[in-house]
Amino acid sequence: MSIDRRPAPSDLGKTTRAYVKSMGWRSVNLHTHISLVNRYVYIEVPKAGCGTMKATLGGLEAARQGPAAVLRVQENPHDRSKATPFVKPFQLPPDLLEEALRGRKWSRFTVVREPASRLLSGYLEKIRQGLQQSDPILAALRDRDEAPELAQDISFADFIEVVSAQESRDQDPHWRRQVDQIGYGIVDYDAVIHLEELDNSWDRVAELTGVAGLQEQFYCRNSTQAGSRINDYFTPAILGKVTHAYAGDYAAFGYQEPTL
Repeated sequence: MSIDRRPAPSDLGKTTRAYVKSMGWRSVNLHTHISLVNRYVYIEVPKAGCGTMKATLGGLEAARQGPAAVLRVQENPHDRSKATPFVKPFQLPPDLLEEALRGRKWSRFTVVREPASRLLSGYLEKIRQGLQQSDPILAALRDRDEAPELAQDISFADFIEVVSAQESRDQDPHWRRQVDQIGYGIVDYDAVIHLEELDNSWDRVAELTGVAGLQEQFYCRNSTQAGSRINDYFTPAILGKVTHAYAGDYAAFGYQEPTL
């Protein structure tokens, strides 16, 4: 028998209810990582250093369980089949979850990424390798009789054409608009850190988490180096489509639109 872990909207606090209405309970539950001990909330943006963040912060949370738990988290930060060291939203009563998402005694932060390089990274990892995230893209192209035989043969131009036309709620989290993914304007963030500046931001993360001397404990093994490959995949037309579709991300997070 399956158990529905979704609370009724009427039971949720104002901030939680608005965030869940925007992105859905599943997304909020999967991407929100809560430390009750240190009173912080990290909301992840896939393809924006989330492996590094979950492994580093998760290693700290898992340390209370012993070295084996730390190793498990840092070796497999994306593996949701194993117990997470974080508290997840479904585990909290609505009033405590609301306090975590808006209370003044909590810290809330996230890491974002320049939209064009994030999209390219998602394409290189998920589409070119034919992973499950490519299935909806392939299906959309088939509906238009424009699909290649194999998902890994989807062109970057066709990928951008499909995802740019989607509403955020319908996008895969790996290329969902970041303003919507993190509930920007709904959740009150203490810090929105640029991935490009993460190496110099660990002191700030230490302040937010209450962990003195915090530094990166994990290097993402799946880096696609997308930021250095923009000119290999983008044309002015593709870039124009991206900057239009993801204009909210560029404006909210202060990114300059790239030039070719």
